[in-house]
Amino acid sequence: MYFDKPLIPTNQENIFHLAPIPVFFKQYHDHDLHDEVYNLGFNELTEKEKQMGQELPEQYDLERQSNYHINYDRKEMWVEPTEYNPIGSRFSVPPNDFLNRDEEIVKTIRKRCETGFKDLLNTLTFKHNDNPLITESWIQYYDPTSGRGHNQHNHCRWSHDEETSINFVGGYYLSDGDPIADHPYSGVFTFHVRGFSYFIRPKKGMLILWPYDIVHSVKPFYGKTHRCVINFNVQNGHKIEPSKTKLI
Repeated sequence: MYFDKPLIPTNQENIFHLAPIPVFFKQYHDHDLHDEVYNLGFNELTEKEKQMGQELPEQYDLERQSNYHINYDRKEMWVEPTEYNPIGSRFSVPPNDFLNRDEEIVKTIRKRCETGFKDLLNTLTFKHNDNPLITESWIQYYDPTSGRGHNQHNHCRWSHDEETSINFVGGYYLSDGDPIADHPYSGVFTFHVRGFSYFIRPKKGMLILWPYDIVHSVKPFYGKTHRCVINFNVQNGHKIEPSKTKLI
């Protein structure tokens, strides 16, 4: 993620941020909606779709490896810019594109994700087309006892020519899964930046967006019920052309 200026002003005199990492963070509290969307996905998705992208951190994941297929062109030698290098595993199954569903409750969640993206770009004074494009999305259900999480990774593309100038990643939590109290890191979402781990404990209704190239992970989750999150990649969509219809 790049900025036009190296020093970003703050609300304190003579204090600046050195190219800070922008993050959008908001929590919604209409949990009846969250429960409806949770139940929709839980009842209609396959078990494989529910686990999309999950791993057994630091363990050999037999279930994942036995179903994994190479779905990209594998080269032996090549050159590309370092900042575009993807880190971590790619999806073992295609995204379920949950946010593309036609149910109004899902459209409400999608609208919140798109609005958060626009609010973030406006705050950063980034030029955009006011037309967010969610390129892919996947809803995940973390089993309460299996200890699944996600190893460190970013969302850089395997083919860097797919990148755009404005790419962000988001997560919307429909359930926190009621993590067990005696496990301080259970299911904690983690940013890995400049040698530090920045921990965020997911909450029901929490929406968070961050730049696609930031390395992040999910600690093994143990709780009382399934944790549910909708992850998505979002970028600047095509410019919406003004209507050419003339008013009479």
